[in-house]
Parts: sequence; C-alpha cells; structure tokens
Amino acid sequence: MPGSESGALLNQCIMSSPKKKSKPLTSKPEKKENTRSWGNLPYCLLITAFTFILYGNTISNRYSLDDVYVTGKNPLTQQGIRAIPAIFSTYYINLNAEEGGQHNFGYRPLAKATFALEWQFFGENPHVSHFINVLLYALTGILLFMLLRRLLGNYHVLFPLLTVMLFLAHPLHTEVVASLKNREELLSFLGALLSLRYFLRFYDTGKKVHIFWGALFFGLGYLSKANVMTFLAVIPLVFYFFTDIRPRQVLLMLIPVLLVLAVAVALPRLFLGETTRSLQFIENPLLMGATLAERLGTSMMVMLFYLQKLVFPHPLGFYYGFDMIPVTGLANPLVWLSLLIHLGLLGFALWKIREKHLLSFAILFYLVNISLFSNLIAPPTGIVAERFLYIASLGFVLALVYGIFRIFGPLVESKHVPAKVRNYVILISVILAIPAAAKTIDRNRDWEDELTLYAADMSYLEQSAKANFIYATNLRSSVVERLKSGVPRKQIIPDAQICIRHFKQATRVYPAYADAWNNLGESFLLLLNESDSAIQYFEKAVEHNPQFTAAFYNLGYTYQVTDQPEKAIPNYERALELQPYEIKAMSNLALLYQKTGQTEKAVALNEDIITIEPGLDLPYINLGTYAMRGGDAAKALEYFEQAIRINPNNFELNMRLRNYFQKVGDSAKADYYLDLARRSGRPQQ
Repeated sequence: MPGSESGALLNQCIMSSPKKKSKPLTSKPEKKENTRSWGNLPYCLLITAFTFILYGNTISNRYSLDDVYVTGKNPLTQQGIRAIPAIFSTYYINLNAEEGGQHNFGYRPLAKATFALEWQFFGENPHVSHFINVLLYALTGILLFMLLRRLLGNYHVLFPLLTVMLFLAHPLHTEVVASLKNREELLSFLGALLSLRYFLRFYDTGKKVHIFWGALFFGLGYLSKANVMTFLAVIPLVFYFFTDIRPRQVLLMLIPVLLVLAVAVALPRLFLGETTRSLQFIENPLLMGATLAERLGTSMMVMLFYLQKLVFPHPLGFYYGFDMIPVTGLANPLVWLSLLIHLGLLGFALWKIREKHLLSFAILFYLVNISLFSNLIAPPTGIVAERFLYIASLGFVLALVYGIFRIFGPLVESKHVPAKVRNYVILISVILAIPAAAKTIDRNRDWEDELTLYAADMSYLEQSAKANFIYATNLRSSVVERLKSGVPRKQIIPDAQICIRHFKQATRVYPAYADAWNNLGESFLLLLNESDSAIQYFEKAVEHNPQFTAAFYNLGYTYQVTDQPEKAIPNYERALELQPYEIKAMSNLALLYQKTGQTEKAVALNEDIITIEPGLDLPYINLGTYAMRGGDAAKALEYFEQAIRINPNNFELNMRLRNYFQKVGDSAKADYYLDLARRSGRPQQ
C-alpha cells in the first residue's frame, strides 16, 4: 500500500479532478472548470459530517451479532499484535481454536487483523471499534465521490454528490456499519474502489506502476471479503462506459489482478487444509436437493425481495434463512413478474449499451454485484441478507439520481444546470433523504447489543426458523447467567417463557429442527426445572437426528438427576458411542455404574478419563470415593492427595482430608490441608 495514499486523498479533496480522456455519455465534454481554490474539500467535509450524523449513534453501541468471531471475547484477537501471524495463517472462523467447535472456513484476515490492532492500543472497547467503522464508511463516501466526479465529469457536481449522499443514507447499509463483524464489507468495497482509482490513474497518466497498486488493492479487498470479485466485471464496465480505452489496455490491467487473485485464493487452500463447514437446511434449503425449477423460481423471488428492500427498506432483519423466502417453482406468478422485471432491465441495459447510457451502466452494475447473492450461482448463507445489497445498491442510487435529474429535461450531462432545476433536484433529494436518514438512525439503536437487536426484529422474523433459534438461545444463556448469580427463579420466568415460545416457533417453522428441540428441552430443565417436559423434547431431538450426541447426553443427565439410572445409563452409553471421549458423559456414566453396583466399569471409565485428561482432578476424586466406600482408606487417600496436587483449590476436598487426618491424629497433615482450604477460600453459597 503506497505510503502517500492518505496524502493523495487529502490533496484530491483540496484540488480538482485530473484531466480526463473519458467520452461523455450523451453529450460532448465541456471545458474544464478551474476549481483549484476549494475543489472537493467542502464536499469531503459535507460527506464526513453527514456520515457521522447518520451513524454517530452507533459509537455508544456494544458488541452484537457475530462480533465474537472477530472481536469482543474472541481469544485470538485479544492477543493484539501478537495474533496477526496466526490471523493470517488460520481460517476466518476457527471454532476449534476459539470456541471449542469443529468448524473451520473462510479466509478474511484483514478485517480481523484491524481488531487485533485495536486490542493492542485500546483493549476491549467496542466504542472505538464502532467509531472506526463510521470513519471507514465516511472514507468510502469520499472515495466514491471522487471516483464519480472523475467518471461523470460532464455532469453537474450535484449528480455525484447526491448519488453519494443518498447511497450513504440508505437504511440497508445499517447492517454493514453498525455490525462490527461486517467491517469486512467496508474494507472489501474500499479495496475495490481504490483498485479502480489506481487503474483510472494508469489510464490518465500511462504510468504502469498504477497497475501494480490497483492489483494490490484488489488483493487487499479480497483478503477482506471475496465480494470484491464482482469488480473483475465492474472494472471493464467502467472503462467501457466512461473512457475510450483500448481492450488491450484493459487486459493489461486485469492480468495482474487475476494473478493476485489466484495467489490469494490458492495459498490458503494449500496451507490451511480443507474447510469443515457445511450449510444447513435452515440456512438455505436450496442446498438440499432443490430442482432446477425450484432454484430458478426461488432465485427470482430473491431478486424481487432485493428490489423491494431497495425501494422500501422496511422491515429490516438480522437474519432470514428458512422459511422467509419459501422455496418455489415456476408456477408462482411472482416468479414470472420478477423474471419479466429483470429481463426488462437487462434488455434495456443491452439496448442502450452502445450509447454508453448511464442507466445501462447503473443496471449492469447492480446486476453484476447482486449476481453472487441471487442464489443462481451459489446459494449463500441465509438465502438473503441486507448486507448483500451494500455494493449493488450503488447502481440503484445512480439510476434514482439520474431519474430525479431527468424529470427536468434531457440534458442531465451538463455542468451548467439552471438554478431552478438545481433547487428542485435538491428538494426532491432531501425529501427522499430525510426518511432514509431517520430510518437509518433509528435502526442503529437496534444494533445496541445482541438481545436488543433480536427483540427488535422478531416480530418481523416469525417465519425464520434460525432467527427464532438465535434469539431464544441467546436469551436463554442470559437467563442462566442470572440464575447463577442468585436471581430467584420466579423473576426469570417471563424471559424463560419467551425463550420457550421462540424455540417452539422455530420447530413449527421447521419440524425437523433437532437443535431447537434440544434447546427447548434444556430450557424446561434449566429454567423451569420441569424434567418431564425436558425429556419429551430431548426425545424429539434424537428422533429427528439419531446422531445428536448432545441430546443423548441431555437425556442421560435428566434421567440421572431424576434418579432413573436404568434409563440414564443407555443414553450416556449412546452419547459415548457417538463421541467416545466426551469427559462429562464418561464421568457421569461412571457415577451411575458405581451407584448400580458396576464398580469395575466405573473404575475403568475413570482410568480412561485419566488417560485422556491426565491433568483433571475429577477422576481421582471419583476413584478415591469408590475406594473409601470399599473400605480401602489408604488407596482412597492416595487418589485424594493426587487430586489435590492437580487442583489445590478444591475447598471441600481439602476440608475432607483435614478432617480425616485430624481424626487419625496426624495434626501436621491436618494443619496442612486446613491451610490449603483457607487459601482456596470457601465456595459461594
């Protein structure tokens, strides 16, 4: 990245755009105006101020949806600068390292590295992170304005300015700016815009060094998120519509871009191994054997959804998935309506392409950038998402601003717009911007934290199985923490009932949702202490997923705490068949074996635990307890003392040993274990 880039941007704010070789879209170019005295600076300041008006209220927000993957309590990011080598040498989502899971996928190290740098200098501070997101969004607006002013040199400056202002105000972008995890979207788009900026410099100056910088920024955009790949088509489109460049020169620019992209794609796959993530039906049912007709039909419904959100961005949701956009075939009339609309748009764009008409460019820009998320090329997570429209919405806004100008006459490609027309154009734009800005500012409050976001959206997401599941799961975790902190059970009942209602709604939307059945059972057991209902829902979970280890464990545990060892044992055994080294299941099963007189099995299981986890004190305590009950005090003491060597802070075991040695007259050891007990501190009652 060139060291002079930030200085160049500032200089560009102060000075006017460079001389251009671009062809006009519908008129001859006019003489260049001398604007060196102020140039772009007032517009840059206006864009920055407007951005902070729109998103300043996000700075007080905390961490929210999916932020744990990149910041917040993420243990890798918390290492600060020391984590950067690991960030660039591991997958983006690495749950083995970060959350004890088994999913590794994605390679987006750049955004994650920025959060590590933040941790190095500011520690755990979501407000700094939100401020930086707003700053990046403002920088996007400034860079976009400069590019549009460069490309639309024959238009009045109001055209690129209003395009940028309405683009910034669009409420669909709240997910990108207010969600820290989605900084990757901001950086990816910035990389794409900087890449285009340098390729235009190559066209303007002929200096091939700008090709290097253009390819580099494209690669950095890809390292933020792969969305930048649509610019492989956008860059040729821009040069076709706005310059008289020869195809050979476009190819000269794209070859290094393709080389950089090939390296960025290939290296992670060579050194990081295979990804282990697979999408679920609730995320996108098109992955599960959909026919070609269903794929096409659902894709058209998705495209119609995107158009509706662009025109009327309400309601907004944090997650969609199954069954917000139902899988549909070609018999649905809305499918044909969407197909006609999009074929009409494409037809118009191709009809006007030889004229290099701005609407043709706007339509093609939109279609190219939304194509990755149409579900035709590859079904994305969640079927649809508002962030998928972030870059594509620029095409919509370009067409919108063109339409506003076009109302007042055909010569929109003129720098000299009558004052009356300017006033009307500004008035219409303000009328459009006010509700958009109000919606954006209001939506930002929903992103205050996870539970605030989920509660705000759930009335619109009743048909989303996973949205119901996400809300209920997170609310349940909050309720459990409150119970652990001593809040009386009766005070958490209202929230417990909300959890249960949304888990049940998730199973109504998708009856085979084993995770929702399992979590529903956990809610009844942990929050309401209703074991019979819990067992009923755990049984539902294993019915829909016979390989569900956690549900079998939960069945075993519920039968265990309700004193039904004969039913608990087979469920624990089944859990261990599916996951042989699950320590909790092994330990609980060993207790049940001992309780039912199967001491040899109990001893063998605890010895297996010692082999698997030699630094765990629990199996030694269990073996000591068995020995004590069998009358072998010496053996019991050996196990207990080994447990204390592993964990000297076990208050109860220290006191147990102290009482034993006091009873047998060994005052030295009794005092030793009493001292350990005092240092460990009495556990909270």
